[in-house]
Amino acid sequence: MTAVFGHNGPGLLFDDPVFGFPGESLFPVPALDATVDLVNADAGTQEPLVLGIAVQADDSSSATTTTTTTTTTTIDTLLLNHSSSPSPRSQLRKIAPKLTDNHAIAPRAQAGVQKPVVRSKRTPFKTASIRAETSLTRTLNSCVRCRYKITESSLYRTAFHHFEFFRLHPMVGPTYGDFHIKRPWTQNETKVLEFAQDSNIVLKLRVREFIPTAEELSSDDARGNKMYGIPWAIADPDEATRAVNLYTDRCIEAYLDTILDDSNRLVWDIFHWALRLSVFPEPNKLLSNVIRLWVVCRFLEGRWRCSGADALGAEGLSHRYSRNPIVQVPPFINYQMAAVFTERILQPLRVTVLKLLQDLILANKASNWFVITLCVFILLHNCELQCRFHRAFARRRGFPVRFVDMPIIRAIHSSAKTILAHFHYICKGQRPFSPDSNWDSPEMKKMAQLDEEQIFFLKKYQNLVRQKAAALQAVSLTHDYEEEYWFVSQIFDPDWVPRQTNEHSLLA
Repeated sequence: MTAVFGHNGPGLLFDDPVFGFPGESLFPVPALDATVDLVNADAGTQEPLVLGIAVQADDSSSATTTTTTTTTTTIDTLLLNHSSSPSPRSQLRKIAPKLTDNHAIAPRAQAGVQKPVVRSKRTPFKTASIRAETSLTRTLNSCVRCRYKITESSLYRTAFHHFEFFRLHPMVGPTYGDFHIKRPWTQNETKVLEFAQDSNIVLKLRVREFIPTAEELSSDDARGNKMYGIPWAIADPDEATRAVNLYTDRCIEAYLDTILDDSNRLVWDIFHWALRLSVFPEPNKLLSNVIRLWVVCRFLEGRWRCSGADALGAEGLSHRYSRNPIVQVPPFINYQMAAVFTERILQPLRVTVLKLLQDLILANKASNWFVITLCVFILLHNCELQCRFHRAFARRRGFPVRFVDMPIIRAIHSSAKTILAHFHYICKGQRPFSPDSNWDSPEMKKMAQLDEEQIFFLKKYQNLVRQKAAALQAVSLTHDYEEEYWFVSQIFDPDWVPRQTNEHSLLA
C-alpha cells in the first residue's frame, strides 16, 4: 500500500492484487499538517513514532529519470483522522475479486501481509456433560479420544504394587533391575546358571557374587525369602538380553505347544494361521512380533526353576506358594530376570507391535483385515492369560479379593477396549462372525480382501463360533475376567459395546 498525490488530491494506492486493484485510489487521505523526514532523522533523537509514506513520480520523457519525495506523518494523526471512516479492508472485501491463481497470491505472501486472526468469544457450556469433558481434558492434558490410542495400550505388568520391594525397585525405566547400582563384587569369578520354565529348553545366564548392604539384607521377596539371601546378580544385562532373545527364538513353538490346547480349534487355529503367515509367503513383521510378545509375556508368570547342577544353594528356599516343589531361582536373580524381560525385551516389542497394528488399521485397506484380526485375537488372548495369572496369584496366597493389583487389571481392560473398538471399526458395519454373514457377498469382499484358502478357513471358523455362541455370550457378560474366552469372545459379538468393568477388585 502506497500513498500518492495525484491531480485529485492525496489518496492511498493499493497495489495488493488480493485486496485491491493496481493503480486505483480507493479513498482520500487527509491533509498532513506535520511531516518528519524519516530518512534524515537522527536515530538517537526521542521523536514520536512516525509513518513514512513514499511518493514516486515517473517522467515519461526519460525512462532513467526518477524523482522521489518522502512525506511522513505520525501514526496517531493518521488513526485519528480515520477513526470515523469505514475500515478499508471491509470495503475491499466487497469489491476485491476472489483470485485462485497461486501466482497472484505470491506477491502478497512476499510482502509479508498476513490475514488477521479473529478469535471467537468463548460461549457458556451448553450442557453439563460438555463442561465435564472439558474439565477432564484439562486434567489429562489431552482429549480423551487421543489418550485411548492403540499405541498407548498396556500389554503386561511392569510392577507388583502390592509388595514394597517391587515398589522401590522398578522393573522398567533407567533404574530397572538395579543394574545402575555399582556393586562391591567379591571376586572376578563368574558362574553360568541354567534356568528353565515350561519346557526343557535352557536359558543360560552369567552371574556374579556381590556384598549386599545391611539395609538390603532386611528385604523380602514375594515368597517369604530374603531378597539378598543368595547375594548373586546378573553380571552383564546386555549379555543377558542377548541370551534371552536367543532363548525366545528357540522356544516359541515349545511354548505354544505347552500352553495352548490343540483340541481347542477356536484358539489354536488362529495361532496356527498367525505362525504360518509370519514366515510364508513372505515374513510378516507384525505377526512374528506379536507371537514373540505373547511368548515373552509368559516369562513373567513365574514357574522358573534352576535346572543345572549348580543352584547357588537355592535348594533350601521356601516355595510355600509354588504349586510343585522345584528348585527356585535365587530371589534377586529372579527379580533381575523379570526386569530384563520387561525393560529390554517386552518394551521394544510392545512399541513395535502396537505401532505396526495402528498403521495397518489407519491405512484402511481391505487387504489388511485378516492380519489385523489375527493380531487382535492374540493380543486379547494375552489379556486373558494375564488376568488368569493374577487371579491364580491372589488365590495361592489366600488374599480375600480376586485380584491384588487392580491398577494392572484396569490397564488391561482399558487396552482391550481400545483394541476391540478399532477392530470393530475396520469391519465397516459388517458382522463377519455372525451366523447370517456371507463371505462371498460384495459387502464382505469390500471389508476384507481374502484368498480362497482364507475364505474357506473363515467359513469353518464361523461354524465354530456359531457352535459356541451361547457360551461365548454368557461369559462375556460376567465379571469373571480370568475365564476362558472373556476377552476374545468380544471379537465375535455382532452388537459389541465396551463392557462395564469394575474399578475395584471383587471379593474372592
